[in-house]
Amino acid sequence: MKNLNLIAGLLLILISFSCSSEDNDGNQAQNNGFNINGNFYPTQYAYISDENTIDNTISDISIILANVDPFQTNQSTGVNYVFFDFPAVNIEPGTITNFPDYQILENANLDNFQVSGGNTIIDDNQSGFMTTAGSVTINSITATTLNFTFTFTREDGEVITGNYSGNYVDTSN
Repeated sequence: MKNLNLIAGLLLILISFSCSSEDNDGNQAQNNGFNINGNFYPTQYAYISDENTIDNTISDISIILANVDPFQTNQSTGVNYVFFDFPAVNIEPGTITNFPDYQILENANLDNFQVSGGNTIIDDNQSGFMTTAGSVTINSITATTLNFTFTFTREDGEVITGNYSGNYVDTSN
């Protein structure tokens, strides 16, 4: 009887260690990318471009995310791409809701810093893919790191969410 209790106790210990908190339901947080329709598309490279770094005149500031580094490679297909710009003097923590230009592509092409083709997720120039609402929340920014989340709602009601937290390259000027 003593051996049976010992074996039962060991089995309970083994079972409790074999189940970790990561096995909850298969839904783990996905970072540095965007989600649409239950699919996650990674974008682990970030770029910022400010059209006016000379004075305090408001200009377009662009944030670009991609899953490839255009400075390192030309990639014919498979490029996930997020682009949006907004009028501002500087990027500061807070929420932005005014986006004159925006585009998100999946499985696009990259050639000499030009992104084309692919599957359009949102695009400010393409009917059916325009947004009815959008917001970007800049959580923090330093000279080299950026942390933000975004949500766009497409005309058909599809919601695109995403985030980025990490280093960025400033391509201004």
